[in-house]
Amino acid sequence: MKILIKFIVLLLISSCANSQKKEIEWHPIVQKAKETSLYTKQVEWKKVNQEFIALTKDKTNIESLKEGLQFLINSIGDKHGQFRSIKNHALVVRYTGSVENEHRERDAEFINTVINDVYAEFSYQLLENKVGCLRIVGIGPGDVKEQANFIRNGLRTLKDKGVNKWIVDLRFNGGGNIEPMVSGIAPLIGEGFVGGAINAHNVIRDYTIKQGQFYNYERLACEMDTEPNILPSEKVAVLLSRYTISSGEMLAITLKGRPNTKFIGEETAGYTTGNGYDIVSDELALVISQDIFIDRNKNRYDKNVGVDVAIEFQHDIPTENDNQIKYAITWLNQ
Repeated sequence: MKILIKFIVLLLISSCANSQKKEIEWHPIVQKAKETSLYTKQVEWKKVNQEFIALTKDKTNIESLKEGLQFLINSIGDKHGQFRSIKNHALVVRYTGSVENEHRERDAEFINTVINDVYAEFSYQLLENKVGCLRIVGIGPGDVKEQANFIRNGLRTLKDKGVNKWIVDLRFNGGGNIEPMVSGIAPLIGEGFVGGAINAHNVIRDYTIKQGQFYNYERLACEMDTEPNILPSEKVAVLLSRYTISSGEMLAITLKGRPNTKFIGEETAGYTTGNGYDIVSDELALVISQDIFIDRNKNRYDKNVGVDVAIEFQHDIPTENDNQIKYAITWLNQ
């Protein structure tokens, strides 16, 4: 009888072990999303895992996997989420669900024909009364130091011309690589902890500037000259629009809390999360929100980046007729 009882107990233990084993057999892509997503506590991962496995069973190429990948991104509820090809960085799928707090529409044609067309084309100009204007647009993959030097050289050139009042125009900034952006205008942002992000586990990714050098999570982004010297007393007007998005928003946030700084224009697009880049197969990278942006005072930006003075964004008009720039010049010269 004792032997029979022991045998039954062993069967029960074995059954429980097998049940637990089945319960934790996660698809590796779902497992990675579960581990890294900013929104992991909001997702019913077991159901998502089962459905994802069913949708991707016996499918190997990217085209056949798209239905499952789309399901996963939408299930996370991450409007910033997407899958990309690791071979050419091409978009495979992106979030297509509903978006809360979408404060205004963004013109898709304008994004494709203007925002994306000025990708990485930084420009600067000297305006009246020693006002310097730096237009910093989205920056794609490339050499960080080379890209940062375009911006830093513009900053230095304007300073050499006597500029002591600044406009940082981020209205056309469609995102991309934050490192050359911050490295380029680091002397204008100021020294010390200037922002970063915080994840679901309250771990802070810090952005720090030391002697004009940008450190991303304690790692030097690229070595830059320390010049020019810009004083905290020099006024800065930051121009924003509904088309300022992602790392463009993070760049704006590094200037939040800076003295003598005013934000003018429209609230930003609201993609204020830091995306990871996790390679999950030979062809795919999982790019989802892993943390939420914070400024130098550790204020969170859960929705978007706001402005001090609301002025509608006008594009494709001469500088002298640009209402945001006109207001900025007036304020800078007060």
